[in-house]
Amino acid sequence: MESGTPSRWQDVNASAEAIARAGRKLESSARSLSISPAEISAAREALLIVTAAGARLARQLDILASAYASPDVAEPSEVQIALDQAAAAAEDLGRSAKVAAQAIEDHE
Repeated sequence: MESGTPSRWQDVNASAEAIARAGRKLESSARSLSISPAEISAAREALLIVTAAGARLARQLDILASAYASPDVAEPSEVQIALDQAAAAAEDLGRSAKVAAQAIEDHE
């Protein structure tokens, strides 16, 4: 494992926090009984933040998975597999959020 790994975990945490903040904005918009154009715009912006943060998180998790790789071992470790799976999930989240943001834009 490389010496930069603790910093990489901090990067992952920062990306996760960005997704959490955007999620709270989405929840706030969804709770509103009347959806104004401003709320719709805020929801779309929050989805775009999730899109970017999901892509960034996927890259960060891929880097961490590589840091846990052992070239002299035939099979990847459980940590590496879990990080690879989390990276794929983050990528899916980003893509889904992008589709949702585009749907909002198309609807407006």
